[in-house]
Amino acid sequence: MLYRHAVGSVLVSLFASSGLAFVSIGHVSSLRLESWWLLIASVLLLRGLDVLHFHRVRASRLRSGRIEIQRFALGVIVTAALWAAFPLSFLRELNQTGRACTAIVLCGMAGGSATVLAPSKTLSSFFCAFLVLPASVLFLLFPGSENTFLGLLGCGFFGIMYASSRLTNRAAMTAIRLSRANEALLAAMEDERQRTETANVELKRAKSALSEANQSLETRIRARTADLEKEMGEKERYAKELALLASTDALTGLCNRVTLTRRLSSALAVAEAHGQSLAVLFLDLEKFKEVNDLMGHLAGDRVLQVVAQRLLHRLPPHVQLARWGGDEFVIALAGLDTAGTAVDLASNLNRCLSDPIEIESGVVKIDATIGIALYPDHGRTESDLIRAADMAMYASKEEKRSKIRLFDPTLSGQLTKRRMLERALREAIDNGSLEIAFQPVIAASTGECETLEALVRWNYPGRGYVSPAEFIPLAERSGEIGPLGRWVLVKACQEAVSWPGRKPPSVSVNVSAVQIESGTLPMDVAAALRDAALPSSRLRLELTESVFAGDRRHIIPALNALRDSGVRISLDDFGTGFSCLADLRRLPVDHLKIDKSFVESIHTDSAPIVSAIVTTAQAFGLEVVAEGVETTAQAEKLVGLGVHYLQGYLFSDILLPDAARAWLRDRNPAIHFKTAAGAIGS
Repeated sequence: MLYRHAVGSVLVSLFASSGLAFVSIGHVSSLRLESWWLLIASVLLLRGLDVLHFHRVRASRLRSGRIEIQRFALGVIVTAALWAAFPLSFLRELNQTGRACTAIVLCGMAGGSATVLAPSKTLSSFFCAFLVLPASVLFLLFPGSENTFLGLLGCGFFGIMYASSRLTNRAAMTAIRLSRANEALLAAMEDERQRTETANVELKRAKSALSEANQSLETRIRARTADLEKEMGEKERYAKELALLASTDALTGLCNRVTLTRRLSSALAVAEAHGQSLAVLFLDLEKFKEVNDLMGHLAGDRVLQVVAQRLLHRLPPHVQLARWGGDEFVIALAGLDTAGTAVDLASNLNRCLSDPIEIESGVVKIDATIGIALYPDHGRTESDLIRAADMAMYASKEEKRSKIRLFDPTLSGQLTKRRMLERALREAIDNGSLEIAFQPVIAASTGECETLEALVRWNYPGRGYVSPAEFIPLAERSGEIGPLGRWVLVKACQEAVSWPGRKPPSVSVNVSAVQIESGTLPMDVAAALRDAALPSSRLRLELTESVFAGDRRHIIPALNALRDSGVRISLDDFGTGFSCLADLRRLPVDHLKIDKSFVESIHTDSAPIVSAIVTTAQAFGLEVVAEGVETTAQAEKLVGLGVHYLQGYLFSDILLPDAARAWLRDRNPAIHFKTAAGAIGS
């Protein structure tokens, strides 16, 4: 299409350039005018030859046309540039008549390009812009209203031509597509005619095949529909199971503490609206630890299941019963007449639990301690009532006079003190007013300090230092053990990086079962090590034996992940709590830590126990650490029994960070304890 109109375009351009040059004679430099005309005439001649060549060879050669389009575009661009050069070179020298003629010729040529160059909107827009815009700008720069009018008219004309060229291009492209589509349609019609004859022969065969395909498809649809219905049913059942797991205790089938708290909140709202009373009973099993220690956790799990069933059968239908955790249960009873009703119910529960429990391992006898709190006398929220009942239960344990205790005002002060202490601990964690200290652990074989245990200290304003034995359990009950544990872990890793020596000692950090069961401990440890740039081999985590009473489904994978990362694991206070050999075999630990109560009585009655612990550790390939060593005689006795590491005031007091660094820098082992096993330094 470009070459089809090219001959006329070249002739018109030659005629227009000649006429424009003729009009300009006598007004501009003859030499420059002749040079311009010769240039544009030469270019037009070359374009004409190119057009003739294209028409002569196109029928004999099948090509994509890309080279021809590039050649054509080059000619158009050069022609446009020469046209643009005319007003730039001569427009100032022409009179008003000459300028008007120039504008008319350029606009006419630009208008013709909208049609001639329509197959290429780029060339059309380019050609029109080169012919119209330079002259229009010059007219706007010239003084006089007639020049301004011509300039504005030229700019407007360019806009119209630009839009016209795009519309013309669209129409040309549409015509090409329609032409090609018609050609394809004619070819397709011919092919279709030929295929129709063949298709008629195969039509019956196709109908038969289609019928079979439809039947097969219907069968597959019915089968897929059945599969989808089954899948949807399974998803619905799975969703119900997830909801049930989220709201119930997996071991006993009772509701868990989250569900009980939600239901108790609703029951309190009803009680407040109707002016009713409500009781919360906090039940803790006695002698349950002995079941775990002597018979193992499978026996303990079975006992918990029997206890849950006995409580369910003895309680009225409308009573809420939940396993609070471990061997603790919480009961919510609405619509009470008197406090005596709650006490009578607690007595009945105690009697039903006192009956022997037969399990595969033997017969078990347990009982329970129950604390009772009443709404609205002892609290108006679910958390207040549960805490009050918990407080009454612990008071009953301490008094040892009765297995049932009703919360009374004498315990309010303790509850208030506990709340204040919880709030103060939370604030201390938030504002960083806790302190971290360290105590060295000495290798028995070399006398060198291989580990420093991190200890947290809390200086409570107005009271002084609070014992960790008091605020650590408080943090676990209040839910602050997570932030507290993370703070100690981060600070310990940061301090360990600054310790001097060619081979600085490791740092040991205590973690509770609550932290491990939270599921975030491996991530917390990784973040602390990464932020402090401390190698994982220099971190040791100390676990209390309370981990044996936790959910081992979460604890053991978490410990395995930590140990795989290079962190070492120690079991603290071994022999005083929930441990048994079966669990010790499954737990991924590296060290056993002997409780200081055994060290204190090492010369009286605990030497056989320590010897048994060392033998057990050797059987499992573990090392033994003894804490609370205060005398040389204790150290020598422990090393003689095979203890690998010693810790206590014999070697160092509790050291604040600066003192710990100084102790490591200045320490020079000089005192040796002669033992049957060798010598250690101090």
